Parts: sequence; C-alpha cells; structure tokens
Amino acid sequence: MMQMIMQLIIDLILMLSNNPFIRTLCCYMEYHVNFTRYLVAGSLSLAIHAAILFVDDESKVFAMPAGNQSTSVSINFVAQPQAQVVQEQATKTPPPEKRANKPKPAKKEPQKVVQKKSLSKPVKDKPAPKIPTKSAQVQTPVKEAVTSSVENENSAESTPKTAAAPSSSGATNQPKLVDAPSFVTRPAPPVYPRLAQKRGIEGVAMYEVWLDENGRQIKQVLLSSSGAALLDESALNAIKQWKFSPQVVNGEKIAHRVQIPVRFKLEG
Repeated sequence: MMQMIMQLIIDLILMLSNNPFIRTLCCYMEYHVNFTRYLVAGSLSLAIHAAILFVDDESKVFAMPAGNQSTSVSINFVAQPQAQVVQEQATKTPPPEKRANKPKPAKKEPQKVVQKKSLSKPVKDKPAPKIPTKSAQVQTPVKEAVTSSVENENSAESTPKTAAAPSSSGATNQPKLVDAPSFVTRPAPPVYPRLAQKRGIEGVAMYEVWLDENGRQIKQVLLSSSGAALLDESALNAIKQWKFSPQVVNGEKIAHRVQIPVRFKLEG
C-alpha cells in the first residue's frame, strides 16, 4: 500500500512542476520504488515456488516407501509358497502309480470261471429220455390186449363143452382166469422212474390181479419181476388205479383173475 501511495505522489509532482531537477529526482524515486516493488514481487514468487517444490518432494518421499512395501508383500510372500506346494504335490504323486500296476495279475481269475461253465453243459442232455417213456407205457396195454385175444381164441378151441363140470369143482380154490380183461375207463400208463431212465434200466413186470363179481380188485400178485424194484413198484401203483368191468358168464357175474404184463422200454 505504501508503494502505491508514493507512486501517486510522484505522479502528481511530475504533472505540476516543470523543474528539471525535480523531474530527475522524481524519476529516481520512481525507479527506486519500482525496483523495490520488483524485488519484493520476485522474492515472493521465489519463496512460493520454493515452497511448492518442497511440498512436492516431501509427498514423494512419504508415498514411495508405502508403495514399495505393498508390492513386496503381495509378491514375495504369496507367490513363492504356491510354487513350493505344487512341487511337493508333484513329487508325492508317483507312488500311487506303482500301486495301480500291482492288481494286473487279477486277470487270471475269469479263466477259471469259463472252465466251470463248460462242465455244466453236458448235464442238459439227461432229461431227453422222458419222451420215450410215455410211448413205451402207452404201448403196453395194446400188446396186452393182442396177446390176450390170441390166448382167448386158443383156449376157446381147445376146451370142450364137457369141461363145465370140472370147473365147478376147482372154483373153490381160485377164480377163473380170463385172458382178455375189460375196463370201465381207459387205464392210465405207469410212470417210468427217472432213476431207471438215467441208468438205462428196462424190463417187463408180470402181475396177476384177482377181481370179485363186481370187478373190484382183491389182490395183486407179482408173477415175474422186471429185474428192478423201481419198475415193479411203478407198475403196481398204476395197476391199483385201474378200474375193471365185471365178467359175465351165462348171464351171471363171476369172480375172475387176469394176468397183465407191464413193459418198460427206452426208445431212441
């Protein structure tokens, strides 16, 4: 403010006076005022710039260490341990590969299973003989009927008419033998035992059946065995289920007996 006031005073003096000495003095004073003004302004500008530079330097000094510490922590302490863990895992993985190679000899076991399956194949051929058994059993009554019819014809021709008296005397001992038996229903064939089929056993069992006046069975007598108890029992069980019709002579029912051969034969 003082400099501005002095500048105004000098300007007024120059305008009012025409003395050269005063004018030179005023010029000198003006120069001195301007010099001091420039000096003060320059010193202020220098001080301001110096302060700005100083503040910038201090901010950089405090900022740099903080940045260096953050990067060093994030890189040095985190990245290195990860590499070590990966290497340790890579070194530990080879042992399980060796163990995986050990169970290779287990391939030998399936070969044994294949051999066992091959042994079970021939067992399927055993039930084949079942078919011929039924045919053999069905054929037995037919043959019996044929043989009985032939025997009836022979006996009819050989027995004279005068044989009626002796038959009455022998009736008390056993009933009359009839060659051709008659049935109320068709007789069921006997069952061929499986054990006999497997062993290939064949034979003919001859049974004599005693019947009363109504055709009911009284007893069964084995005249000749087939050679196997299994076949004899099977034939007897079948005969017991048969139903015979009564025998009529001269309009009267009489007790009688019949002989039945039961044949067991495998075909094929």
